Amino acid sequence: MTDVTRIISQIDTLKPVSHVATRLMQLIENPDTSGADLAAVIQYDASMTANVLRLCNSVAMGGVRKVTDVKQAVNLLGIEKLISLVILADNAPNFRSGQSGYDLGYGELWRYSVSAAIIARELAEEKDAKDVSLVFTSALIKDLGKVILHTYISEAFDEIKSQVFGAQKSFLEAEKQVLGIDHAELGALAMEKWGFDPKLVDIIRHHHNPLESDNPGLALPIVYMADCICMMIGQGVGADGLAYRYYKETVDRLNMTALDMQRIIVRFREKYGQIEEMIQLSAGE
Repeated sequence: MTDVTRIISQIDTLKPVSHVATRLMQLIENPDTSGADLAAVIQYDASMTANVLRLCNSVAMGGVRKVTDVKQAVNLLGIEKLISLVILADNAPNFRSGQSGYDLGYGELWRYSVSAAIIARELAEEKDAKDVSLVFTSALIKDLGKVILHTYISEAFDEIKSQVFGAQKSFLEAEKQVLGIDHAELGALAMEKWGFDPKLVDIIRHHHNPLESDNPGLALPIVYMADCICMMIGQGVGADGLAYRYYKETVDRLNMTALDMQRIIVRFREKYGQIEEMIQLSAGE
């Protein structure tokens, strides 16, 4: 078995979530937070301001007039979408490189992560769920553990594949069996280390095994469903993409029909060009 302590220590090689993004996530939990409160935090970080304005002025955001400051961005996008942009801009550096152990090339994990986040946000809005920003952020960074673990996956891939196909384990179970830790747990540990909301940590930890969570809300089922939809449409299907368990009980909590799912997929495909531009801009391509 791989030295788990050594794997966990690799969290320090990741770019930590910025103080600005963390502070915004804290502010959004307060229902009395205004757009001006958010703008006041963002505008004193020159790099973050530049990234947000660049994204806001993209075709993906539907901007017609030039947005020149953060206050305008808040007025144009609203609080939830502004938070989404900040989280996008902040997390791209960790995800852009390839993850060869999962058979994901340059930018593929980021493309999949952004797609899952967009689908999750639409689901959250459609289901009138609370904590839309929490749902978006969780869906976006739920596979952060893959950024570290893919190297170890490469070294042990034959053994993991044997567990998946021979012992009928899910890829997550095989990771844990062979490496001593899985990518969901590793991502959750990173979020804990960076001081994130326990609700977000729980979603990341259980996004492949939702029945093991005690979280009663809709956030985890939504993130899980967004992940399933991405696999259905072929986004982020690397070496592990189709080797996870399907939990009908979790999906049933959303009261979604097959037609609902088809409608979400169609909407996603209709907006794919805009989403692709957002992916490229946030990654600095």
